[in-house]
Amino acid sequence: MKKFYLLFVVLMSCFLLQSQVVQLNNPLMNGGKIRGYAKNSTCVLLATDGGIFKTTDSGQNWSNVSQTFNSYSLRCNKIVNIGNDFYAQSDFAYGVNICKSSDNGQNWTELPSSIGTDWRYQSFGKLNNDLYVIGIDYMHGTGQLYSSPDGAIWTPKAVLWTNFQQNGNVELLSFNQNRLYVYSQNNLYYTTDGSVLTTVSVTGLGVTSFSNGGDAFQGDAQGNLYFKNDNGGSVYKYNFTTESWTDIITGKIPVNYSIMEFSATDNALFIVAWPPVDNLKIYKSTDHGATFIQQMATGLTMDVVSNIIEASANVFIGNGLYTEILVSTTGGSTWSVPSNQFNASDAGYLTISGNTLLYPARNRGIVVSTNQGVSWNTGNGGIPGMNGVAYFVNEIISAKDTLFSLLQPDPNSDNVTLYKSTNNGISWNASPIPAPYSSGNSYTFAGKCDSALFVNYYDPTSSKYALIVTFNNGRTWVNPASQNSTQLTYLKGSKNCLFAFYANRDVWNDFNNVYKVNNFGVSFTDINPTNPTNQSKLFNDNFMIKRVENGQGGRGEAIMDFDRQNNKAIFAVNDRTNGEQDRLYLYNITSNVWSELITTGLPLNYMPKCIKSIGNNTWLLATNLGLYKSTDNGVNWTLTHLANNWLKGINVICIQLLNNQVFLGTTADGIWTVNLSTGAVEPLADKVLVAYPNPTANSMQVTIPDFNGMNAMVSLYSMDGKVMITKTANSKLYQLDMHNLPSGTYLLVINSNNRLYRKSVIRN
Repeated sequence: MKKFYLLFVVLMSCFLLQSQVVQLNNPLMNGGKIRGYAKNSTCVLLATDGGIFKTTDSGQNWSNVSQTFNSYSLRCNKIVNIGNDFYAQSDFAYGVNICKSSDNGQNWTELPSSIGTDWRYQSFGKLNNDLYVIGIDYMHGTGQLYSSPDGAIWTPKAVLWTNFQQNGNVELLSFNQNRLYVYSQNNLYYTTDGSVLTTVSVTGLGVTSFSNGGDAFQGDAQGNLYFKNDNGGSVYKYNFTTESWTDIITGKIPVNYSIMEFSATDNALFIVAWPPVDNLKIYKSTDHGATFIQQMATGLTMDVVSNIIEASANVFIGNGLYTEILVSTTGGSTWSVPSNQFNASDAGYLTISGNTLLYPARNRGIVVSTNQGVSWNTGNGGIPGMNGVAYFVNEIISAKDTLFSLLQPDPNSDNVTLYKSTNNGISWNASPIPAPYSSGNSYTFAGKCDSALFVNYYDPTSSKYALIVTFNNGRTWVNPASQNSTQLTYLKGSKNCLFAFYANRDVWNDFNNVYKVNNFGVSFTDINPTNPTNQSKLFNDNFMIKRVENGQGGRGEAIMDFDRQNNKAIFAVNDRTNGEQDRLYLYNITSNVWSELITTGLPLNYMPKCIKSIGNNTWLLATNLGLYKSTDNGVNWTLTHLANNWLKGINVICIQLLNNQVFLGTTADGIWTVNLSTGAVEPLADKVLVAYPNPTANSMQVTIPDFNGMNAMVSLYSMDGKVMITKTANSKLYQLDMHNLPSGTYLLVINSNNRLYRKSVIRN
């Protein structure tokens, strides 16, 4: 017994010294947009912006299989299988990466670039059990199809373009084994052998080209091809014999219904239609569009299911209104939400107001936590919604003591209204931007400082972007010095040193400029230094200030922050002069001097995602490989957590700090937290042991991780190994009563779904 006691104490000591990794399963964060899927006889793999997720029971339970997918980016928008092998495409700033898995997604290896030294993958697909890629030779400007049985040896096929004429707008589409489609320059082609391309006609569509993009096309296992028009148009089916399109909606669904969603699965078509004065309705066809039957679709918050796939016979998986995962085992007539979902949700606009965490969750509205991420609720008081269930919130920003959000009345509206909250998001009120600044469109937050909020909008009268600013929480607005530009303006900093950047080309590129703002936008001083030798600028088209990635392929604000106490700013810079390499640059605000930071502690070929000053020469840097901390103005960096805790490739775009707890907002992986005191990384995702409040005087609410509906065992141990409490929990939330226990530290152990979870808790 004494030996067991000593062993227990040793194990307890090791536990207290090491970081914990736990996940929070909150329904408001569950799900993620399905971008593609592939399946074999064993499992289904889903491609999302937040990685690859696997189910072996037709969607009832999910696991993340992205850890070895791509350390640069988890974004996966295409996946195919050839036999039991899976191939997945990852998109990131440096290009396309194709990985292969031969063990149902558990491990991924990158395909070698064996076609040539000067080429890159552009897109991939499959045809007749062969893998196909588009290879681009950047030295000679040539694009060509290549095929391979396994991704090892490639055979050249049809030449797609020469002399740089393509410019990257190309995609391969695979809907069945017999045809591979090539979408290129607003045209669509198909091939049955990889060598001969046949043009898909636009006859019957009333258009001259396919300008909607590759997402407008879908197909089924029988070889049928479908096309959906944008903006509530119709759905068309292609006749390969007559080379023309036929409308399959008119006469089957009321003519005044807008077509919102279309899904072509292996053996069924699904339409979500929006009547002018009624709720959404779902229709299904099992005869390739010859007839459509309305589905009762019970179990839904609103009758909308998108991105539907057929996991197995008569079993369908799709996205619900909030991009949560829905499963139907009845062919689409009833739908349910599985309890063990994945988390590939967008929380990139995470912000803090007081002690409240908030972020916009697309159609769900605003999601709020008042207890440091332990639990979450919606905070849509005063926000306009559709039928009380859908709220279209895209952005939130905190300026001074006020929260602001730009809201749409519905997802198809171009009208945007500014709303604000002065009570940490408890309630919201409309604060419309007044004339003469109310007649524009494309309103977005341009930035803020400690005394002002800036908004960009497009002014159709001048065909330029206007920059307006408010100093009194939205009561009045001004256009500083009649500032208008052909470029969007991004601002970041403090009133003493406010930086500005122009997105001078498009949303895909980083910044090649930097300015200091005078008098809140009255004028701008160029602080991009000039090399006296060749008169070139430090920041140029090959040496650019990086921008945060918004998850949709575009870019946002600059990856930089400033230490207002010490008048220093750190910028992340991408050096393309000799390949691709990221660097950190320090700007001394007082002396107006730029210098590269020669850093130690950062891994080779890391990618900066977000940087934040937390004062006193201390900085946090979120990368694709971990969260790092520097206490000497960015020279030396240390990892704040165990290395294997990090989900490699995660895209962090904001860092918030609350009571020594770091909260990381991501574009497609929910919210993660890092405790700077203990180094514990806690992804607020699928499985977390949460006990709140901790410390407690009497009791705490325990969230049972990975609860599967069966009984879980709750045990509490004293630090000398004595069992203090042993109880059975039959629900996900359990109230742990500790009021009879002496003050001190205890070890909480949960046995849930045959897994052990541990957490130290304190009774005051």
